[in-house]
Amino acid sequence: MIVIIGPAHPYRGGIADTNESLAQVLTELGHDVEIFSFSRLYPSGLFPGKTQFSSKEKPEGIDIERCIDSIGPSSWRKTAKAINKMSPSLVVFRYWTPFLGPCLGTITRMINTKCVTIVDNAISHEPKFGESLFLRYMLAAQDGVISLSHHTSKQLKFIKSKPCLTYPHPINRGLVPAIEKEKARSILGLDQNAPVVLFFGLIRKYKGVGLLIEAIAQLKNQIPDLRVLIVGEPYISIRPYLKQIKELGMEEIISFHTSYVEDKDVGVWFSACDCVVQPYQAASQSGITPMALHYQRPMVVTDVGGLSEGLDMPIAKIVSPFASSIAAGLETILNAGSPPKKNFTAYQEQRSWKNFAKKVLIFAQSL
Repeated sequence: MIVIIGPAHPYRGGIADTNESLAQVLTELGHDVEIFSFSRLYPSGLFPGKTQFSSKEKPEGIDIERCIDSIGPSSWRKTAKAINKMSPSLVVFRYWTPFLGPCLGTITRMINTKCVTIVDNAISHEPKFGESLFLRYMLAAQDGVISLSHHTSKQLKFIKSKPCLTYPHPINRGLVPAIEKEKARSILGLDQNAPVVLFFGLIRKYKGVGLLIEAIAQLKNQIPDLRVLIVGEPYISIRPYLKQIKELGMEEIISFHTSYVEDKDVGVWFSACDCVVQPYQAASQSGITPMALHYQRPMVVTDVGGLSEGLDMPIAKIVSPFASSIAAGLETILNAGSPPKKNFTAYQEQRSWKNFAKKVLIFAQSL
């Protein structure tokens, strides 16, 4: 029996999706798996988006127990008691925010079996109060740590006594297949011949949307029919970006689509574009990179944190986090055309959830 502790259906987002992918592949490898998720993840006053929940159906074949109240210590004790009663061989935690450090760290201390944590973010891209303290509290009780980039592993070096496994972010198994580019553009009302650049994901300050707008202003004369899609729910006001676009005269070039994109619709956006851009100013790694690999779309990514690890041309153009570099990278990728499918295949095989799960199991057995 293996237990995963972290969000899952009906919660939305990359952490929930990947917990479900991990559970599915561990089941396929012959393990009994149960996810212990949250009855309450974020109190409504702390969540910046419109809703924490997805409208998709519960994935089949996964046992999900919603019992953890992130701010309810009595639920932490009940959760640990239930897990101990199951006598699992391994408990896998997910850590990505210091807000959950007290909850997850306390549950860990009450569990009588081997525990490892997958750390998505060791240091927040937007610094938060007490994050170093809560991270230490969480990891001090773990038997091992797993990170998704070498950048994050370096940030975890202060946990000197904890073995650490580093493995790149796998490609989510729940992604729908690609569709023909012509069909996707017809659905979205896009010009069939225009070069289309996609920025996808939650809109936050550190993700460099302002830099992207500056970069496109430098490109609009070289590529006059260029179109840029900024797709994702804003966690900050986009008014400054809209003002910036208007002042630069780019209302016809750049468009915002500010609704959260459910899994069933992700493929349309990626299938419609020619390349994906990640102009981030900070990053541990990104769940957008696996999406681009799945849909076989080349990328322009900034060389910050662990964002560019393992990527290279013709799959990705790595650039500095400055508008001029991003503009040059986009021009290079768009002029190069679509890379051969065989270039993506190697990445897809390396970043499979089955490979990741096998690495986790071998790592856990070594502890």
